Amino acid sequence: MLAKRSLKQCRRAATAVETAFVLTICVILILAVFEYGRFLMIRQMVDNAAREGARQAVVGANTSASMTTIQTTVLDYLAGQPLRNTSGVPLSASDIQVYLADPATGAPAAPSSAWTNATFGSTIAVSITAVYQPMLPSFGFLPTSITMKSTVLMQSEAYGL
Repeated sequence: MLAKRSLKQCRRAATAVETAFVLTICVILILAVFEYGRFLMIRQMVDNAAREGARQAVVGANTSASMTTIQTTVLDYLAGQPLRNTSGVPLSASDIQVYLADPATGAPAAPSSAWTNATFGSTIAVSITAVYQPMLPSFGFLPTSITMKSTVLMQSEAYGL
């Protein structure tokens, strides 16, 4: 009888250790899924902010839109998000570029041409570069930050005055 009792006590301890091990792995996996969802959400927000800035730029070229207005619009769309620029400081207006672009490559067109002088059909780009920092620890093999760059190209709807 005594032998059965000590065997039960040993098994109870093994069950507790196995449960702790499995629960730890399950919690880490659940947190990883949440973190990945958060990354996708913020990535989508950066894309939407760039799209909204480009929409404002193509409609407002040759009119009242200014670089400051577009940058403010983009920053308003990203308000409250824990994004930083490549220098590690919070995202600011200087991290948002608006420029006249080559439609084939998305690269800036001639340096002398300003996006505010865009003619109808020319391509205007809004580009945002931000750094996302996960909330979870890196565990030594995950990245500690992820750089996101979103560039949206749209054709100008402005017409000559």
